[in-house]
Amino acid sequence: MARGPDPEASLAETALAFRSWLAERHDEFAPYREEYAEELAREVERYRPFQRLLWDEGWTKLGWSPELGGLGGSSMHRSVVAEEIAASGCVNPEILAAIEIVAPMLVRFAPHLAAKHVPAGMRGDEIWCQGFSEPDAGSDLGSLRTRAIPDEGGFRINGQKMWSSNGAVSSWSCVLARTGDPDSGYRGLTMFWVDLSSPGVRVVPTELGSGRSDTAEIFLDDVFVPNTHVVGEVGQGWTAVMHLLQFERGAYAWERQATMHTQLTELLTDHGQSLGPQSDETAGNAYLALFALRSQVRDTIERLSIGEELGPEISVDKILMSTAEQTTTESARKLLYPRLELADTSDEYAQLWRRRWAYSRITTIYGGAIEVQRDLVSERLLGLPRGR
Repeated sequence: MARGPDPEASLAETALAFRSWLAERHDEFAPYREEYAEELAREVERYRPFQRLLWDEGWTKLGWSPELGGLGGSSMHRSVVAEEIAASGCVNPEILAAIEIVAPMLVRFAPHLAAKHVPAGMRGDEIWCQGFSEPDAGSDLGSLRTRAIPDEGGFRINGQKMWSSNGAVSSWSCVLARTGDPDSGYRGLTMFWVDLSSPGVRVVPTELGSGRSDTAEIFLDDVFVPNTHVVGEVGQGWTAVMHLLQFERGAYAWERQATMHTQLTELLTDHGQSLGPQSDETAGNAYLALFALRSQVRDTIERLSIGEELGPEISVDKILMSTAEQTTTESARKLLYPRLELADTSDEYAQLWRRRWAYSRITTIYGGAIEVQRDLVSERLLGLPRGR
């Protein structure tokens, strides 16, 4: 059995080796087994050392090429690491999950940017976000109006983005902007890699129902982006977006099911004696939703790991992820009733589940509204007639 990160090891060997590594450093990792109902910026700083250690020790280098500072092997190894982190009771750094979504796009379409930014992002030195949705576009990216006009050596971008997860703490953003005619739809989009410290960028945190600023608005006023920061080809931004979304449905969804499974198990273990008579059915509904997600996403991450380009079937992953998130947090609310509704701020555990519940309300909106995903499944997978 491998004692350290080994790209040639089997997935089972990697799980056992990582589990052993965590156990050997049990006391050192105690601070990372606590989750708090705190602002995003404080949370990032709390778990950043853990994220850095995972990279420095080689565990999150698995599946990345040596050109990116990685060890090679399959990205499935990192999925194993993410699941073992959750199973150990440690907190999976939220920022790490965001990097896992964007990094494969950089690797595919902008390897020169990936070589510089992927190691920095995985290690926790940089935080990234997505600049896609707009006030008048939402999930319909084909109608976005942020403009990128050619300028000497690059482009000038003007527009507004919203619902950018982690935007308030990010240093870089992949921004989708229109380089074609106003009516060019999906064909006229280009992806840019934007330094959020650039002149003309203004980031405004958005406070959600949880009380945290998990998302932000990004205003771009004549922001210059050099040609070297175009991701892929001009006019091919939609292709880059579609590649990215596969990993939001894949790696991110896998991490979420692992984390939610551990959270639900901890709830039932720590508070099982005080739960109401409907607890079995309520908990069972949550476990069924998580199992459905796990079963679907396991196939997705395996296909992505061998380089497959997935199609509309990934909409199923998004539907199941949103359903599992909301079912799990709603089950927790019922199991703890009326604690989430009535407990004051001194009840840290209630605050934590209250925050999770509030955040889960947006999971059917971000990354493509669930209504849009259901339309895609019905039309492209089931062959049903197009709705009116």
